[in-house]
Amino acid sequence: MSDAPLTDALTAAQTVYIARQPIFDTGNRRVAYELLYRASAEATQAGPVSQDVMCSDTALHSVVSIGLDRLTGGVIAFVNVTREHILADLYKVFDPSTVVLELLESIDGDQDVVDACTRAVAAGYTLALDDYDGRPSLDVLLPFVKIVKLDVLGRTADQLAPAVKQLQIRGLTVLAERVETGAMRALCMQLGCTLFQGYVFSRPETLTGRAITVHQTTMINIMGMLGDVNISDTVLDEAFRSHPSLSVALLRIVNSASFGARSVDSIPHAIRLIGREALSRWLMVMLVASVASQGPVANEVVLQAMIRGRFCELVSVRGGSGDPSARFLVGLLSCIDVLMGQPMDVLLERLPVSADVRDALLHGVGPHATALALARAYESGNWSDVDTFHVTSPDGGLMLAGAYADATQWARDRLATAANS
Repeated sequence: MSDAPLTDALTAAQTVYIARQPIFDTGNRRVAYELLYRASAEATQAGPVSQDVMCSDTALHSVVSIGLDRLTGGVIAFVNVTREHILADLYKVFDPSTVVLELLESIDGDQDVVDACTRAVAAGYTLALDDYDGRPSLDVLLPFVKIVKLDVLGRTADQLAPAVKQLQIRGLTVLAERVETGAMRALCMQLGCTLFQGYVFSRPETLTGRAITVHQTTMINIMGMLGDVNISDTVLDEAFRSHPSLSVALLRIVNSASFGARSVDSIPHAIRLIGREALSRWLMVMLVASVASQGPVANEVVLQAMIRGRFCELVSVRGGSGDPSARFLVGLLSCIDVLMGQPMDVLLERLPVSADVRDALLHGVGPHATALALARAYESGNWSDVDTFHVTSPDGGLMLAGAYADATQWARDRLATAANS
């Protein structure tokens, strides 16, 4: 099989969209972006989607599909959070240094929300209140937030001044949103607002990425496994490696949060770095986001990725050299550019793989390069190249044939299981 992108295969990588709108300070410097859900490139509003799905989808795709670094360029991201998200601590998929959690206007300050805000602040997250309207039920939340957003569209100085003054007395930063004219910006700054967002600066810009479809039942099963102390890491490894899209999402999760490591050689290593509780939380976000839209799996490319990964692993085991887990990862990721519809170098910028894995995929060098080159040569029937990548075994040819047959059966069995799950 060839590595060339296949038209049918690209149906597995659903295009996703996130809009971003810049936030400026008093010196007209861009200091943050608010990330906004979009259903299409042409959409200018969120559309008829529930807030929970909207927030889950945006959180998932900003990290996994598009990449937070690409969306924000290194500045802070304002991310909308619903009551359900704050109560379930789902915001922990983000590194606290990269985001402001924007509590939506639908949230009230009941005791459960207060407790959740206490946990978030203790964990180092910055909170903001969206579309603040001064209702008394929000008073208990003001001690936890640092930023309050005021909708200034169509408002007068007399209407805005009391709210801005009261918030300033509390030591809060006031962000004027829906600022559509230079005159309104000047008024808001005169009143004491120090952050600004609206059409006078920039309309939301929509960015696109590729989202790999992940079977919902698989995610539910894995979440159940993560909560079972009797399930070993080896069993979890098997569950992830049977689904290349989940494996890639797992690696991006390692890269997105503050795990202190960007060098991962295998799926078990990634699971240990993340921890079961945090991983289960991420899968929940993915599950909620996947409800909104789901497409078919590109069986040919997924099968190729799994065969190649397993073949690289078996050759390492049976040949008695190399790290089998790292080589499985190399083989699996060697097809990910086709699955995601993006160049390999761009994808690897957002995957926390080790230098040896990166070198094999990008440059064909390093300790894992020969195994990958052998797999490509063998699957394409390029026997002269197969001979070049000689396997140090008396029955090298038979070993390769057996390894490829076993890898193919292994991959087909797991795809069949996934299809029937």
